[in-house]
Amino acid sequence: MRHLIPSLCLALLLAETACSAPHAVKRGDSDARQKNAATRQRAESAYDELNGYGSTATSSTKSGINTASKKAAATAAAAETYIDQDAVQGASQPVIMVSPVLSMKDGVPDLSAESPYSRTTAEAINGFLTKKNYEVKSIDGQSELSSILQMQSDIANTEDDLSYLASVALDADIYIKYAPEVTNEEVSVEVSAYETSTARLLGSQSAVVRNNGHTSKININSNIGAAVRKAMPGLEQKILNYWKMDLAKGTQYKVVANIKGEYSDSQTEDLHDAIMKGLKGNFSSVKVNVMTAKTLDFVIYANPIKYRDSQEVYSKIRQIFKPIAETKKINITRKLILMELN
Repeated sequence: MRHLIPSLCLALLLAETACSAPHAVKRGDSDARQKNAATRQRAESAYDELNGYGSTATSSTKSGINTASKKAAATAAAAETYIDQDAVQGASQPVIMVSPVLSMKDGVPDLSAESPYSRTTAEAINGFLTKKNYEVKSIDGQSELSSILQMQSDIANTEDDLSYLASVALDADIYIKYAPEVTNEEVSVEVSAYETSTARLLGSQSAVVRNNGHTSKININSNIGAAVRKAMPGLEQKILNYWKMDLAKGTQYKVVANIKGEYSDSQTEDLHDAIMKGLKGNFSSVKVNVMTAKTLDFVIYANPIKYRDSQEVYSKIRQIFKPIAETKKINITRKLILMELN
């Protein structure tokens, strides 16, 4: 009997172990499934949060983060531009001046070199631009050309470019120079656009139309008009690409300051440094065209919200210069400021 008891106990223990093993496996599987389900739930919740389907608290947090990100992006963009793209799209178009390619001879315009088809070409270009609602300015007659020349002594580094002088005087943002050419075989027109403030070439376009031996003025004028209409769309696109990018930086103003006081070389450099530091600290951008001992010629980009016109820009420049030099206003137009420093 004593020998049977241990054997029975061993048998019972083995039976209990055999019976409990499947239950342990089942409990392990159940725990694993619960853990997997929890993991999937957390993953789905995270995915929903990323896509905006999270809880109210999560959405609120996300909204705050997005708002802060947008403000940061807007602040960074404002550091480089004053006008957003929507505002640029709705901004006014540039004022354009149309001028033939003219040269100077003995200090006066050399009209003898002007093409006999110049007026026809100008009228065709003006017609194209006015149809697109551009404000167009043109040079008409010797008297107007002569009066414009009076500005030459006030504008630095003109290189006798009469079109440049005229565009500055007439407050144009951009000027277009044109050159027609007529032969028995063809009629060609070349048009080029320049930035008024710096006389920088923005782009050129040319077009050719068959003339087929026509000599009558009516046929030639018709061919010139066709060549202009063929060339201008490409040039207009180049102008608008420049205008939109440039306008985003601010409104351009050309400033020419004549230094009247007597300064040593060292004092002149100190004066230049102080002037440029003051300007760059108050305006979006400053581009120097010419800087000599007696002349400062530069372009500033001003925030159109803060400075509504050239008079307000001049007042700010005068305030900047006041600690270092006396200023005197010579002339102010829509885009040009002429002044003296003493």
